[in-house]
Amino acid sequence: MKNNDLFTKTLLLAAILSTTFILSVAKAEVPGITTGAQLQAEAEKRTKIINTEELKKELDENLDMILVDIRLPSEIKSMGGAIKANQNRNIPRGWLEYRITSAALSKDTPIVVYCGAGIRTPMAADTLQKMGYTNVRNYSDGYLGWKKAGLPTAQ
Repeated sequence: MKNNDLFTKTLLLAAILSTTFILSVAKAEVPGITTGAQLQAEAEKRTKIINTEELKKELDENLDMILVDIRLPSEIKSMGGAIKANQNRNIPRGWLEYRITSAALSKDTPIVVYCGAGIRTPMAADTLQKMGYTNVRNYSDGYLGWKKAGLPTAQ
């Protein structure tokens, strides 16, 4: 049990450090260029955000919802898994626009997107809305928030 706690703490620390690095690099300003952090902030304003408690309730009650994990398969493996739910689909962010129509067959399909720590999901959710999907939400706590809450995960 202690090894698992140490692993979880190490994983969280690694995620925090990598996120801090990514955000510090993303803030480098180039005249006339919008930064990734700016795009993320704009997308967050246009996207409904849900938390862990809301996602858990939605997964229990709405079998038609599609939960989209936008991480790469290698990220899922390195982070120790994904949210355990029948509705979960892995569609990496780079393929989202091309593959989502195979999973979400109607513009009204309830879709929740997540990644490791909620950094990429605002733009993914915003993209889905721009594509015409009308019921899109961003799970901002990400896989790490789900795991920290002690909720079921799958390898």
